[in-house]
Amino acid sequence: MQPEKSCNMQTELRLVHFNDVYHIPSERLFSRFCTLIDNFRKESNSLTVFGGDVFSPSLEASVLKGEQMLPILNYLRIDVGCYGNHDFDFGNQRLVDLSNQLQFPSVLSNAFHSADGGHGSQSLLGAAREYVTHTIGGLRLGFFGLAGTDWPSNCENLPPSRIVDPVSVAKKLARFLRREENCDVVIAITHMRLPEDMEVANATASGEERVDLILGGHDHEVVRRFAGDTSTKAGVVQQGYANSEIIRNGVVSDAEGSIRVVKSGTDWKGLSLLRLIVHNNEDGKVRISTIKLKQYEDLDMMESPESALPPQEIVDMLASIHKRVGDLVQKPLLHTAVPLEGRNSLVRSQETNLGNLLADAVRAFYDTDMAFFNSGAMRCDRVLSRTVSGGAPLLVRDMINICPFENPMLVKRLSGAIIHHALENSISDKHTDGRFLQVSGLRVIASWEKEEGNRILEVFPSRPGAQPERIDPCKTYTVAMSAFIASGFDGYTWFPEQETVIDIESAISDTSLMLMAFGYTNEMDSKPDANHGLGIARARKAVIAEMNAADGFPVVQPSVDGRIHFL
Repeated sequence: MQPEKSCNMQTELRLVHFNDVYHIPSERLFSRFCTLIDNFRKESNSLTVFGGDVFSPSLEASVLKGEQMLPILNYLRIDVGCYGNHDFDFGNQRLVDLSNQLQFPSVLSNAFHSADGGHGSQSLLGAAREYVTHTIGGLRLGFFGLAGTDWPSNCENLPPSRIVDPVSVAKKLARFLRREENCDVVIAITHMRLPEDMEVANATASGEERVDLILGGHDHEVVRRFAGDTSTKAGVVQQGYANSEIIRNGVVSDAEGSIRVVKSGTDWKGLSLLRLIVHNNEDGKVRISTIKLKQYEDLDMMESPESALPPQEIVDMLASIHKRVGDLVQKPLLHTAVPLEGRNSLVRSQETNLGNLLADAVRAFYDTDMAFFNSGAMRCDRVLSRTVSGGAPLLVRDMINICPFENPMLVKRLSGAIIHHALENSISDKHTDGRFLQVSGLRVIASWEKEEGNRILEVFPSRPGAQPERIDPCKTYTVAMSAFIASGFDGYTWFPEQETVIDIESAISDTSLMLMAFGYTNEMDSKPDANHGLGIARARKAVIAEMNAADGFPVVQPSVDGRIHFL
């Protein structure tokens, strides 16, 4: 039975929220992150909430399969989390094993196992709970988790499952938590795209089905939306303001009011600190009168007077993780004569020299007519600096950071019409989720100004020495691509039905291909076929410009050559 609450009393609840952290942070960044949340949590009535995506993808994940993040998560004293789609990258059972070593529960309330495609299972994925409750400051808080409906299309290792409509689950659980668990405040922890977060927020704004706050992830952006807002663009921090107006040195201007949705960036750089001001009204009902919000968009850029070294316990913890990865990934691999563009915002929306390098290597390896390299498989999210002349070469770890998934690369036979459909999907409104294709063996002319589905204006297969001719809708072409999109993920639903020329049993992974093309011979997990030697030789010829005279390592010099041109 819930204790009786005094009328006309005000309580402040403090919530720390962060989401989508993939890499082992630097000592400086993690120390700054911990200092901010520890100072904020010194006051009583605080909880720490994590929004999902932590075990993969990253360099360390490719070696330790998620285990690298356990000590960091447990160090942070998290109270409740939600799974993200990438937490399933190593399969459901691996996630269960990892979850059992965490010191906090994870919620995921609308994602169920569906063995053999059935629809009756009520077994939640991973080790998820349907909901979790906490009592602080004399108030009872209820948390539940929501997966985005896009998960089955972009999560290759998700077990057979069904994602139930987030709105209906949110309404049902909010009502249940208030009626049966006597919760005063109901919070949804989500791993969905902003349009679905907004849909839930608008559908649960009042009554017993009210969700008081949505703490979201998945978009990798710092976001806040107030009651009545309509913007579903995750790149916009606050509706009505340009980001440059409200972000200074990585810190977002403070906000206060009827905040409904909060997202907290990515990779230890983003963070949200919320103060919920809760009133017990004369009618006995509990209401959040306002939310005060402090957000950080990039802690690396934040001006800080702190000059002290990170605590030794942080130094030791991070050092032990890096030691486990060992010398495997520290070996020098290659040089680059130009900066390599790997930022997510660009590789998922336009041609880049790094995308061309990867697509050219895959096409050359299989000697296909074309190659598609889905940008979601490129994960370094930074520009790799030029190393020629005099710079230290890029390491094995740099290449694994670019291609951490070990995606098998298959070959399909596609008609010109199917290729055209694929390119339309590549530049659809959902292109930023990773379906944008970096290409080789063709030239594309398109326009973002056209209506979705009609943005591809011209497609020309490119053959050395041949005159350009428009693609023939009826002719077939061999196309190398990842098993991920070949299986129909990221909206490429027609690919599974097309003829497979080289299947997964004979495939090489993108990670192994790139490592071997640059001369790395110590295989990791995957074991490419011994007959791949000719393909490796072709890939090397396609992407290596020369050998560095000083140390003998290969040098690349990829360019943007106009193969994807937007009018």
